[in-house]
Amino acid sequence: MSIKYEKGQYAQKKHNFYTIVGIIGDILFYPIIIISLFCCLIIYTQKQENKVPSLFGVSIACVSSGSMTAGGFNEGDIVFLHNEKVENLRCGDIVAFYYKPASISVNNLTLVQSYNRDTGEATDYNFPTPSIEDQHNRLSLDEVRQQNTPVYFHRIIKIYTDKAGVLYFQTQGDSNSSLDNIFCGDYIVGEYSTTPQWIRSVFSFIASSTGMIVLVVVPLSILIFFMLLSIIEQISKLSIERKVLRREIRFDSEESIEANIGIEMEKLDKIQFYANSSLEDRAEVAKFLWEYLKFGNAKEQKMYSTINYVTENFNDNPSYYWRFWIQNAKTHGTKNKIEKLWQEWDRENSTKKVYLASQSKSKKKT
Repeated sequence: MSIKYEKGQYAQKKHNFYTIVGIIGDILFYPIIIISLFCCLIIYTQKQENKVPSLFGVSIACVSSGSMTAGGFNEGDIVFLHNEKVENLRCGDIVAFYYKPASISVNNLTLVQSYNRDTGEATDYNFPTPSIEDQHNRLSLDEVRQQNTPVYFHRIIKIYTDKAGVLYFQTQGDSNSSLDNIFCGDYIVGEYSTTPQWIRSVFSFIASSTGMIVLVVVPLSILIFFMLLSIIEQISKLSIERKVLRREIRFDSEESIEANIGIEMEKLDKIQFYANSSLEDRAEVAKFLWEYLKFGNAKEQKMYSTINYVTENFNDNPSYYWRFWIQNAKTHGTKNKIEKLWQEWDRENSTKKVYLASQSKSKKKT
């Protein structure tokens, strides 16, 4: 038994539990994925001792020891770095760098600037003009990375230069009593960009087991749950659509309307379904399949008017109906499929006409 609806029954989508859950899942999908990826990046950064992810000139590094505790940095803190030219760095700046001690002796270098930890003051920056081209043999940054060289996060205490103008740095952890060995400025990853303590605390929480569960595992589990419900809905709709196409249930039955079959049915199925509809149902089937276009944008409204015209004249001129869809097909493959549907429909319709004619003759003879 078909269900009677008010005017515009087919034009408005019906929402049930599954569709609402699907909509919520679609809304949450990208935020959850972005947050999860960001959390994974933080976790990855904390677990690596010689990897510093960088994006758009901003890097993320992990404080891997307690050597900077006196400066307010705890072990495991995640900090932001910004790319800075080596020549712009000054004593007192905090930098992350690949700690590869230089083979050159301090005695062969010229002091450019030094830093007093007790007063927090640095001397003037006196960079001499390079006088002799003396290329010192040193590893490239890529070579240093490949050697799994650890990344340190310390404060610059002294800056040196060789005769060729290559800068060398000597750093020290704020909690350490001794200076680090000098290293080439080529190995500096970036300068510390002020990262508030609360942000560092948040990052530390993200990198913890609890943070991973709360911010990664749980959201992804919820997203998977929504996706499963959405898949269930799609399977249910597909089952109902197949029943409608096979005429096992009427197109205007309650379950068909509630599942939005008329709106979401594939284009080729719509074309064939209308053509194979009975004479008394065709006007209602046309509404079932295409009336939603009437309430769309200007382009959709124009399409609806044209479809309405060709369906109203289908009985008198079915070829116009088929040609209309062929002309509006966007690909050559779709055109061929519609032409094939037309041939099948024409062949079946001709067979029916022959059968009805023979039945009529038999009745007259009787």
